[in-house]
Amino acid sequence: MSTQVLVVLSILAAYMAVIIGIGLYSARFSRATMEDFHMGGRNFKTFVLFSAVFGANISAVTLAGVPGGAYHVGWILWPYFATSWAWLTPLLFYTVGSRSWLLGQKFGYMTVAEVVGGRWKSPLLAIVISLMLIVYTVPYLMTGLLGAGRTLEALTEGYVTLTVSMLVVAAAVLTYLLLGGMRGAAWVNTFQTAVFLIGGVAIFIVIATVLGGPAEATRRVLEDYPELISRSKMPWRQFFSYGVIVGLSPIVFPQLFMRLLTGRDPKTLKWIMCIYPVPAFLIMFLMATVGMWGRTVVPDLQGAESDAILPMLLIQLTPIWMMGILGAAAFAAMMSTMDSQLLSVTTMIARDFLSRTRLRDAAEATMVRISRALVLLLTILALTLGYFNPLGIITIIEFALAGFACLLAPTVAALYWKRCTCQAAIWSIVASQVCLWGLESGLLPESWKFGFLSGLPALVLGLVVLVGVTYLTAPPQDEGTREYFAIFDKPAEG
Repeated sequence: MSTQVLVVLSILAAYMAVIIGIGLYSARFSRATMEDFHMGGRNFKTFVLFSAVFGANISAVTLAGVPGGAYHVGWILWPYFATSWAWLTPLLFYTVGSRSWLLGQKFGYMTVAEVVGGRWKSPLLAIVISLMLIVYTVPYLMTGLLGAGRTLEALTEGYVTLTVSMLVVAAAVLTYLLLGGMRGAAWVNTFQTAVFLIGGVAIFIVIATVLGGPAEATRRVLEDYPELISRSKMPWRQFFSYGVIVGLSPIVFPQLFMRLLTGRDPKTLKWIMCIYPVPAFLIMFLMATVGMWGRTVVPDLQGAESDAILPMLLIQLTPIWMMGILGAAAFAAMMSTMDSQLLSVTTMIARDFLSRTRLRDAAEATMVRISRALVLLLTILALTLGYFNPLGIITIIEFALAGFACLLAPTVAALYWKRCTCQAAIWSIVASQVCLWGLESGLLPESWKFGFLSGLPALVLGLVVLVGVTYLTAPPQDEGTREYFAIFDKPAEG
């Protein structure tokens, strides 16, 4: 074992020990109830809630996918991700999150499916939404394992293989998640958010310094790969459609939606809306720029190989001890999303499906044990998918984000549009998902995309169907609509 491998493994082991220790400590406050395991008691203050939400959204995309993508297409990947995401997403966190928070307090809702299905008292609608969310979340979950695994494999120069790396990451996440549930994950995410924000800035500064400063590093790119400084690698239709999809989809991420319901009061959501854009813009800019610079340092990477450009740069350009510390920052970003996705899918299975079976009368402690078993099974599934899937992280994410974005229209309609009907919500989901899968699989003509990503025409079709079917069906007279808007009409605190 080389000195580099020994130092890297020692530092990462220390990092793992800290997060597991936080999980052990959080377990002291845990109770054997579904509310506590899945929602942490709904009592998080602003800083913890911000860290939990931001950590759940900053994933392998940020420290593996974005640098890896920028390696191929250049600086444009930063505005490609951040132009609408950094401001539109937190705005939706408040507009959608605040009303959902009220419903969570009133009815104990935890999932998107409960909020939307509860509006029209429709089990069918709830099941359809939950199924779609699970279908898109599991592949997304896999990217955290792939990103962290590729990072550890690269930092140890292959001494720890990708498969073993993924097993190590999964074991650490499982430990604190099984011990502390939502509370353990949120507390660990608070630590992880600080680590990857500070580490991300440090990575940028250190690499820029070694390359002669930001201006010199960018000049080398301009000389050797001038196309990376322009928008030539990304047509405007692709740029526009991804800006829409990335900005609209996060509020429907199950892991983010759930965490918005765990705040102590609506004021926490207002603060998140104000704070979120600054670190969001910053971290995306830094990682995209570093990935672009990496093209001149490690040329000729093909396809998904570029997902490991960040650890490759750390190996070549930083001292061994710093490489280990900055590698831990990459781990923090990836693990903070993975834990939240594991818990959210478990919650959906338990609340949206098992609660409709004989288990609805099971004791709270029994359901918590079942939830822990589901976390373990989902981790095994993600490991299996990660082992067999050769695709790059951005490729996986693009499809998942589009699927999530297509569910936003019925979600917003459930919370803000009294006239909207259950039939409209169901047909909107069916139409948009059929369109998305048809375009992606080639069953529908490529020309139907009009040059955009598949998710944009699918999203537009879903919206058109939602409005059209709403006015073709009778106005809703259901109890859910009356209950919802009676709650919304009351002034909320904050």
